Amino acid sequence: MGQIILGIVLFALVTAVLYVWGLKKSMTQQEDLDRALLRKSAERVNRYLKAHDTIDRAEMARLVEGVRAGLFWSRSRAGVRDGKKFVPELIEYMTERQLLEEVSRGRYRRKP
Repeated sequence: MGQIILGIVLFALVTAVLYVWGLKKSMTQQEDLDRALLRKSAERVNRYLKAHDTIDRAEMARLVEGVRAGLFWSRSRAGVRDGKKFVPELIEYMTERQLLEEVSRGRYRRKP
């Protein structure tokens, strides 16, 4: 009898932990998607800059247009529809991580 009660208590404990973990994941899902989209777009710009010296905002907007990112545990996806609106956020993200530096007004290059 004690073994059955212990099994029920352990099952309830595991169920509660999994529920809280899933709830936390669903609450932070949009932020995780945004970070994944920024990371994927930055990788695309970085690949472009390996072959070219500089990039401007218009080229960057054209380059990241249509980039999509998702999380492996979710069906939800985030994508760039309007590159011109997304580029300022991407530039801020890349300069904060010291991946990009401004050469002249509106022109950027990889940080050495």
